[in-house]
Amino acid sequence: MEQKVNISLSLIESTPTIRRAILQEISKIMTKAIDKATPRISKDIKQLLKEALKQEPEYQSLMSGTLKAEFGIPSSSQVDAVIEAIAETVQIKRTQIATNNFGVTGGFSLTAMKTDDIGGVINTAQAQVNDAERGYVLPWLEWLLLKNNQILVRNYEVQLTSNPRSRSGMALMVSSNKNWRVPPEFAGSASNNWTTRAASRIESSVYNIIRKHIEAAIP
Repeated sequence: MEQKVNISLSLIESTPTIRRAILQEISKIMTKAIDKATPRISKDIKQLLKEALKQEPEYQSLMSGTLKAEFGIPSSSQVDAVIEAIAETVQIKRTQIATNNFGVTGGFSLTAMKTDDIGGVINTAQAQVNDAERGYVLPWLEWLLLKNNQILVRNYEVQLTSNPRSRSGMALMVSSNKNWRVPPEFAGSASNNWTTRAASRIESSVYNIIRKHIEAAIP
């Protein structure tokens, strides 16, 4: 024999109060999730950026091609050190999680390769070729990223040679009636260069990394 029991409930709190309580709980959960996920997000994005920089044609040329020869880069370790430094410009900071009438706001901010960041990398020893014998410093990264097709060395050109006086072992800069500039296929400007092109190719992957780690951190 079945018996039906009718129960009536009444809410003590008003709907807005309940809504605020729910949003505050969501805010707490998201704050903890973001704090937990941020180090993992940072690590994965830095690795992704390094891989992206190495996939661009500039990297191969700096390691063993035209750019290595023309800039006179003596060691490929310099190039890898620059990539490490660029990746370290990735910064993730949690912003305040707050509630309002529309829901939950806040999260975190992600920045990378800001103007000041790149300026700092450009001024490192790895981003320059220091020729103490001839008494000059060649800022190869600055030239590559910012100088576009500007004339950089007047009345000189690069001559491919295995001369022992060559810093890279591949070329020498010799007097000429020509002027030298970054090879046009690699010449970059502040808005369009090796680093900006690499970063633009990973935007969707960055989003996926963020979503993956945030979702995994939510209990």
